[in-house]
Amino acid sequence: MPHEAFFKLPQEKQNKIMSCAYKEFGEKFYDKASIFLIAKKAEISRASLYCYFDDKEDIFKYLVSQMLKPYIENVENFNSSQPFYQSKQLFDYFMSFYNTPQQNFIIAMLKNMTPKYIKYLTSDLFKNNLCNSCKLIFDASKLNLKSQYDVNIISFTIISNMALCLIHYFEKAKTKIETQQYFNRTLQILEESLTKKEN
Repeated sequence: MPHEAFFKLPQEKQNKIMSCAYKEFGEKFYDKASIFLIAKKAEISRASLYCYFDDKEDIFKYLVSQMLKPYIENVENFNSSQPFYQSKQLFDYFMSFYNTPQQNFIIAMLKNMTPKYIKYLTSDLFKNNLCNSCKLIFDASKLNLKSQYDVNIISFTIISNMALCLIHYFEKAKTKIETQQYFNRTLQILEESLTKKEN
């Protein structure tokens, strides 16, 4: 999390630092992103940036948490009989970042989805009584799943398809309607095969 000094900055200055950080990580992602260049683009010294954040990892994790905060705050309020309602909501939420400073940051994340970065994505995000990551994307209680392994497979399937669809959409390989249709078809197939049958 940022140090208290960051939150004492005018909102406009906070936004500028965040925007420059999104841009730097979006262009080079994590390993090659430069704190020096973030500070330079934000027109502050590198020493000042270290007054606001511990290190590059701290900035990265804060960017992710701020990007997902509005979605995560509403997850517990989702109430639907559809097991993949959360998936649709999350997908639409990510699509809303089209042509924003966060767009290239999201593309970079999706193209570099390794365990190392998944850890960054999840380590600080489950603060609203979310016991596991699948609650962010689907309601396992409505599905005929036998084990945690089943949950992991479904989670991977959804996230992989979501990533592919979003990359195609952000890079203009598919239209918004085509992207939504493709992703929704994936969820439809999963729901038809996995929904618990009523006796």
